Order: sequence, then structure tokens, then C-alpha cells
Amino acid sequence: MRKFLKGLAWVAGVIAVIVIVARIFFVKPWRIPDDAPLNASIAPTLESGDLVLVLFSGTREAGDLVRCAHPEEPTRWIVGRIHGNGGDKVMVEGQFATINGRKYRTTEACLHDHYDVVAPGGVKKTLSCNRVDFGGGWHYILWQAGSEVSPSNETLVGPDRYYLVSDNRTDSWDSRDYGTVPANTCTDKVLFRLWGKGGFFDSDRRFEYLR
Repeated sequence: MRKFLKGLAWVAGVIAVIVIVARIFFVKPWRIPDDAPLNASIAPTLESGDLVLVLFSGTREAGDLVRCAHPEEPTRWIVGRIHGNGGDKVMVEGQFATINGRKYRTTEACLHDHYDVVAPGGVKKTLSCNRVDFGGGWHYILWQAGSEVSPSNETLVGPDRYYLVSDNRTDSWDSRDYGTVPANTCTDKVLFRLWGKGGFFDSDRRFEYLR
């Protein structure tokens, strides 16, 4: 019994050291705030109240889901997926994004075909969900089937800036609204969900790598 307890304490100590090192050098926790435009735009990947880990080391690239300071309200957070950096030409049309002349289309359906989202203003919408292969990986997006959406103007991204696009293409809050953002304000990559607003025992939204 004594050997077992000693072994358990040793394992716990190793885990504690790993957690401390990771916290100091790589990741930090963040609970997503209750902000209506932000909450709608990050669906279906995230929602308010999620406790996530953000990676603050390394470089960022196309497809990364990043946390940035709002360009006009530095105390407010925005979250979007990088769709272009310096020199890229980006245009978004409904569920499609075109980068440097290449159109990225949806490839298949999500686990759930539809998601209910509360848009800013309290309007509840049922949106279609699809998967997109982009940036060397894939992620889910939401969009409103049958709606006519005018394409954004093609934007040439300036040096040291990012063009961000929301995973919720219908209720977006991204570079179509506030323009491109300085790359040095988007150092944090949203990496992992510890658990959702329901807490540790919400098994549907617990311990999930975020694409």
C-alpha cells in the first residue's frame, strides 16, 4: 500500500510539473465571455462559457482559430479563423471563401446537419452545418441555406496583418466588419476545450481538441 501511494504521489508530481511548465511556456486558460456578436460568430466550434486553452507560443498560419484584441476596442476580444495574411487576396461569399483565386468549398456534412444559434438581438436561427478542408486541416462552418448573400469586396491583406473569417458565416463578426487586424494582436491560438459552460460533467463538451 505504501509503495502504491508513493507511486501515485510521484505520478501526480510529474503531472503537476508538466502542467506548470505548459502554463508558463505554452498555454493559458480562457473562459469565453458572454458577448452577443462574439457568441454567434464562433458557433458551432465554441460558445460562451467554454473554458479553453489558448496557445501563446509559436507562429500562426492559415486555418488557425485565433483570439485577437478588437482593433477599435482593445479591451474586447474577437475570435476568427485566419484566411489570409500579408499579400493575400481574400473574398467571402456565403459559405465560400476565395483566397488568391482559389475557392474553398464545403466537403461534407457535420455530425449534426443543423444547429440552433441565437443571433445578436436575440433572434433564434436554425443554420446548416458543413465541413471545410482548409489550411492543411478541416473545420465546421454554419450558414443559412437558401439565403442570398452578396460577396464581400476582394481585400488585399496588408503586411503584418490577418484577414479573419467567422465559422458562422451567416452571423459573422470578422474582417468584413472591422477590417484586417494587426498580426501582433493575434498571438493566441484557441487550441483545446477543457469543458463547456455546463462544467466538468458536461461530457459532450469536455476535453476536445479544437480544429
